[in-house]
Amino acid sequence: MKYIAWGISKLLMMYLDQDTEKKITFSYCIDDFSKEEYLRGIPIKKSLSLDEEMKNEYCLVIFAVSSHSLFQIKKKLNKMGLKYKEGYIFYSDLFYETFIEKIVERLNLNLNPAIYSYALSFTLNSQTPMQTTILGTWLFLELFNKVKNIDGSIAEIGAFHGGNALSALLFMNHHQKKPFHIIDSFEGFSAPSHFDPARVKKGDLSIEAPYEEIIDTFKPFSNVKLYKGFVPDIFSELNPEERYSLVFYDCDLYQPALDAYAYFWDKIIPGGYLLIHDYETEQGGFEGVKKATIEFFADKNQEVFSFYENTMAIIHKNH
Repeated sequence: MKYIAWGISKLLMMYLDQDTEKKITFSYCIDDFSKEEYLRGIPIKKSLSLDEEMKNEYCLVIFAVSSHSLFQIKKKLNKMGLKYKEGYIFYSDLFYETFIEKIVERLNLNLNPAIYSYALSFTLNSQTPMQTTILGTWLFLELFNKVKNIDGSIAEIGAFHGGNALSALLFMNHHQKKPFHIIDSFEGFSAPSHFDPARVKKGDLSIEAPYEEIIDTFKPFSNVKLYKGFVPDIFSELNPEERYSLVFYDCDLYQPALDAYAYFWDKIIPGGYLLIHDYETEQGGFEGVKKATIEFFADKNQEVFSFYENTMAIIHKNH
């Protein structure tokens, strides 16, 4: 079977950088927008190259991250007569087994395949945009499920359009009404530091929808509260006495990471979790998140477990 990568994303680059016997070899990469001819020595071609391939003799692995990109690629492949697992799979399927093994080994956490199916389906079908990896959403839902019976609220710092929060609320709302705080400027990034990518500017990744649309998305959930503002100033609107069982940091930048850890870490109950997006990234990516995490937890006697498969790190608070 010939394997072909579709989409040049950080996930593909990190995968190619892995030194493992289980790694598959790609004949080439497909990217209709790249101006480069090679990636890590692998030829880059346009999607028209597939016209020269015999169906049933190759498998495409889709490496796009955003839900919008995944949906558009899936739609294009369907028009070409390809079906999921019959011509193409997603990067999350490729990483699936090793990801499960690592989660069990490092966190002693058994993952539920049905929750993976939900995360994949939601990512591909939700009209609310998502920037989180499929395996990132899966892990978030698993942790959401794990903490449902212990005290402590949920907080997500950096929500974009709110797709990840919506997936969790729809998944768990019929079981419990744990308070869920969604914190974002909804105006894109704050001013980046020199530890963040030089290409990033204040206001990048601002949402395309009106803020009123975000409000309407979460109106059906009585346990949700939205906080619109930049980190750390917006934290003044939170109840300083509140405690948390799960905190998800997804602001991508160095200084907001430090500020978020400084505010939330002491408020996470023992046994609770801190989930960190973009801890693992490509060279030149959002490397400030890892730097901030290493600095803050240097003297905390806490293990930081990271996974390139979903770009995340997780800390299980032990005391």
